[in-house]
Amino acid sequence: MNRIFIFPAFLFLCFSTGMQGQKLSRYQKNLMYEAEIYFLQGDYYYASELYSELHTSAPDDAEITGKLGICYFHLPTLKGQAEKYLEKAVDDGNTEALYYLAKKRISDYMFFDALDLMDTYQERSNRLRSETEIIHVIATAQLSIKMVQKPLSVTIKNLGENVNSPMHDYAPVWDAQGNKLYFTSRRRYDAGSEKDFSKQYDENIYIVDLNADKMTARGAGNLLNTRTNDAAVACSPDGKSLIFYRTSRDGFSGDLYISQKEGYSWSEAEKLNQEINSKYQEASACFGNREGTLIYFSSDRPGGYGAKDIYQVTKLPDGSWSEAQNLGDKINTPFDDDGPYISIDGSLYFASQGHANMGGFDIFCAAKNGDGFDRPINLGYPINTPGDDVFFTIDPTGKMAYFSSERIGGSGLQDIYQIVFDDANNIIYKGEITSIGDQIPKNATVTLFNKESGSMEGLYQTDPLAGTFVLALNTNKEYTMLVEAEGYQPVEKAVFFDEDQNGTVEVEEKIFLSK
Repeated sequence: MNRIFIFPAFLFLCFSTGMQGQKLSRYQKNLMYEAEIYFLQGDYYYASELYSELHTSAPDDAEITGKLGICYFHLPTLKGQAEKYLEKAVDDGNTEALYYLAKKRISDYMFFDALDLMDTYQERSNRLRSETEIIHVIATAQLSIKMVQKPLSVTIKNLGENVNSPMHDYAPVWDAQGNKLYFTSRRRYDAGSEKDFSKQYDENIYIVDLNADKMTARGAGNLLNTRTNDAAVACSPDGKSLIFYRTSRDGFSGDLYISQKEGYSWSEAEKLNQEINSKYQEASACFGNREGTLIYFSSDRPGGYGAKDIYQVTKLPDGSWSEAQNLGDKINTPFDDDGPYISIDGSLYFASQGHANMGGFDIFCAAKNGDGFDRPINLGYPINTPGDDVFFTIDPTGKMAYFSSERIGGSGLQDIYQIVFDDANNIIYKGEITSIGDQIPKNATVTLFNKESGSMEGLYQTDPLAGTFVLALNTNKEYTMLVEAEGYQPVEKAVFFDEDQNGTVEVEEKIFLSK
């Protein structure tokens, strides 16, 4: 694909620091120049390919190493490779790598390490991030430390390998009438599926029958899925209308469409009008009432409070839609606010990167208050984690919900999860790490494994001053816990609690590490 670039004058300064002390060939200069352009435009995949080639020639250049790590941090299928490059860049003195390594540490539950990195970053005079962004990351780490100490009494279940895949699976849409779950996946749909520049297949819509003895995902068919990106967005309360997102033929721009249930199939898609769709991005929405005359949606159009904001439109008597109204700064923040969902009591659930959260997107609830909403409340840990937790949908009884999450222990990238709001079979395990003479091992980590499958279910960093940690466990499930600290012998122990419990039970235990 041919690309045309406008080269800002300051760009020469951006890459002049790269490959310091080395003589650049003409080819390397061109490569560096092109890499910087892709990087500044946020085209991290193409930038990463160029920085990777440059890194082969200059493995000790902190600027190149740092930017390669930052590119990988932004790419879902390559994010696991970011850490080693960011760590190397930090060791070699790169400033911006500190910021992204801190965010990576938060996603790995290493909150105290993240705070140390942000303290160092804040002191650097050549840092690029604003004070607002720095304060936000620090607050995220501090809040995460508090939230993991007070886990909710809920059961969270991954829907398993028959629903989730090693690729992205997200945006569950609950048809409460038919008891079906629509969701979006980046897995291979059929023999004609092709991967895009990010090494992911196109988005397609899948269906899960929640009444089946065994939940299994199947493709939604050709009326909903095309050779472009098709993503499930919202189902009306009566199950007769489905909103979905579809990209244009160029593969980049896209709009929201609506389809009507016709027997066991869906009608041809109809594009929602310009009050909802615009030349900007609108990729999530929900119905605001049973009549389908109120729609909430997210958009990054100008005039908002930051990145993506949540808006509402009302259907007028003539069938057209009213002008979109921004929900205001009580709901929207300078960061992304996305994935709106209205429950039966009128509460607004949505995901936000801006409100006080644990990192990435957290899910919030704003109770209905007259014509507006109260201040949103974070749903808490372990519903929310340091990863992206988004696209929440809850049943009318309030006892069960579904959402998508990118967390430790999943099948791949984002997965679909079920929440059961029932504290009858939960254990709050409070541990304390100690050693000879009541010494507290520094930087100890606790890794939790599912004993049956061997998969990791959690990674936690202990409080460096108190040596404490908290785990939210389910009864009648076997775990293996591995406790490690530098300079000490690791401790591995089996953890199991039977179902003979009355509500949520707290268990306290000391774990001794020897040198």
